[in-house]
Amino acid sequence: MPDSAISINSDTDSEISSKKYNFFKDDTLTISTTESTIESTLCDDDDGFEDLDRLITERHIKVTNCEAHFEDSEPDQSKLRTLFSLLKNLIGVKDIVSLRISLPSQLLEPIGNLEYWNYNDRPDFLTCIGDSDDPLERMLAAIRWWYSKDLKYVTGKLVKPYNSILGEQFICHWNVPAPKFDNNGHYINNDETNTSKNTKNYIVTGLNEQISHHPPVSAFHYHCEETGVSACGIDHISAKFTGTSVKIGPGDQNKGIYINLAKRDNEEYLLTHPVASVQGWLKASLYIVVGESCIVTCPKTKLKAILEYKEEIFRYDPNNDDIKKLKNVDDKDVVAEITGSWRGKIHATILDTKKTILIIDLSELAPIPKIVRPIAKQGPLESRKVWQSVSAALFQRDYSKATKEKIAIEDRQRRLAVEAKARKEEFDPVYFKLPVADGRPELKDKAYQVLQSIDL
Repeated sequence: MPDSAISINSDTDSEISSKKYNFFKDDTLTISTTESTIESTLCDDDDGFEDLDRLITERHIKVTNCEAHFEDSEPDQSKLRTLFSLLKNLIGVKDIVSLRISLPSQLLEPIGNLEYWNYNDRPDFLTCIGDSDDPLERMLAAIRWWYSKDLKYVTGKLVKPYNSILGEQFICHWNVPAPKFDNNGHYINNDETNTSKNTKNYIVTGLNEQISHHPPVSAFHYHCEETGVSACGIDHISAKFTGTSVKIGPGDQNKGIYINLAKRDNEEYLLTHPVASVQGWLKASLYIVVGESCIVTCPKTKLKAILEYKEEIFRYDPNNDDIKKLKNVDDKDVVAEITGSWRGKIHATILDTKKTILIIDLSELAPIPKIVRPIAKQGPLESRKVWQSVSAALFQRDYSKATKEKIAIEDRQRRLAVEAKARKEEFDPVYFKLPVADGRPELKDKAYQVLQSIDL
């Protein structure tokens, strides 16, 4: 998965993107510590599960808010140099993601790919996209969410989670207050203003599933029932190591993120992913640079935004649309201009009124933690359940155990894949329909049942 905000009017302040994916069959697969080669004391009983749940959640919050890395004994720089030495062997490989490289456990973060790489770091901003009666304000709200969805790249650090296995699932929800903004567009923090008791809360659900192994592809769906806002898409990336940086872009199945506003007559927005590169390998201090553009289109309102280093919103004809760059936009069609940095403040100037408003200030925000049901209550294919033995060993800093557990899980997936191929059995996702047309995944009935039964 790559994607994310986009840099505006800045030189090195570019963009984000990155993600990973994987393989197997749902209801037939059971992974547990008893199947594994090693049992961890962290998971011997319900208290052990609770400890592991707490450790994973706390770890995720620390990583996305740039607190100390998991390891104290081996600094980040040592890990990055080790990873860099591995990457140097892949110069010239067209797509290193498709290789499905298995890294040593000590280089991994004790968290699943589907849990870490997600596009909803600020679900509260998703809930309010359809609030305004003004089409331009709704477009700006969609752009605000776009910049906030990968907030972890602003506030946190890059880490390598586990590769997902085929059929792996991640289910979560958020209980978030309706966001408030002052007249100048500044976000009002309810906790700081003591207004949280008077603020309405919304439930946002999240569902991810790994739907392909070769190539690695996952599907995701976020939804707020009460406000009628949903977002979905396919996570498929390609990555190439140039010798000094890793260039990441959307794979051919990744068409972008679709936002639907059910209470606005199913008004829909499509936001495409930019290209990003992970740099800083030589100094073992990674940072992200974003290039090219994110294009936001809304056929119903005929508004379109091209988010480059300079971004503008303009009118367009959905039936005759070949505009991909700002230089091709007629000045008379421009209705708003966007300027700023995806790491800080982003402003919009409404051209007919000449009024400039703040869309978002990323420097004063933090990712909102996900609420995940306990491992003891998870199904066999839910991320924390799948990787529980590896995570337990990593938290105990027993890398030998972690590696053995990881290899046992990966070997099992290979065996299941071989057996499925021999039976000429096609993988059928539990929650998403196949095939996926235009990068827009559709939910099965079972997905709605699971989301409605989330323990709120």
